Amino acid sequence: MNAVDRKLAEDVRRVGWGVIMIPEDDISAGWAFTVGLWHTFRVPEVAMFGLDIAVMHPMLNVIGEEVRAGRAPAPGDRVEGVLDGGYRVLFADVREEWHPVFFGTALRFYRDTPGVPFLQCLWPDKAGWFPGEDGFAAGLAELQPRLWLDRAQHPEGPWTDPEA
Repeated sequence: MNAVDRKLAEDVRRVGWGVIMIPEDDISAGWAFTVGLWHTFRVPEVAMFGLDIAVMHPMLNVIGEEVRAGRAPAPGDRVEGVLDGGYRVLFADVREEWHPVFFGTALRFYRDTPGVPFLQCLWPDKAGWFPGEDGFAAGLAELQPRLWLDRAQHPEGPWTDPEA
């Protein structure tokens, strides 16, 4: 195990989950995801995209604390209290075909166990619209992939570029 894997295993042992953060680069916005929620609580891991990793990390920990308290998110849930400013977040299923693209550390942790579920935690634009909804701010569209779609249906952009 490398240092990241050792720290993750310790976080899962101590807290119940860990958060992996991938900073933005020249190709795409950053993302972050939990590892351990499935192991500890048998609820889906949760991923977020498009905000600064220093913002997503505590948001994912809020979700983890909600799970610990017995309030696990489900696809379609619109939840307050995760994002500041009175905004809700929306949870959506993540198709398994996206797992190797974004969640390699989780796949290693679970030793490639098939069927470990993931949810995507989507954040809204200032008007409260989410990606994929009519009215969602066009300038924000490339910050959050639509992982509930298969790759062939996903709009072209940084999340579908095979060279990325």
